[in-house]
Amino acid sequence: MEKLKVGDTVQVIAGAERSEKTPATKRGKVLKIDRDAQRVTVEGLRLVKRHLRKTPQQPEGGIVEKPGTIQISDVQVVCAKCDKPTRVGIRADGDKKKRFCKNCDALID
Repeated sequence: MEKLKVGDTVQVIAGAERSEKTPATKRGKVLKIDRDAQRVTVEGLRLVKRHLRKTPQQPEGGIVEKPGTIQISDVQVVCAKCDKPTRVGIRADGDKKKRFCKNCDALID
């Protein structure tokens, strides 16, 4: 079972996107995970500008901002109960595996 899934709310804890003054601004939902490259795309973070040519599918060209990727080790899952970035543990609940917060022991899924 994976500790990070698409749709999780994560906070950046290291790197250029980290902010100590207002940590809530550096949170977002995981849009895409590339496990081979160990990169994750987070909504609204690490915005990069791409220059697009005019095409029949996209009649307006120009500069478009879209989210870039962040190293997977630079983000942590935010627990919904304690509202803090936390490490994730996995425990067996019958025949299913469940993820839980290591700080407050609340289930994440």
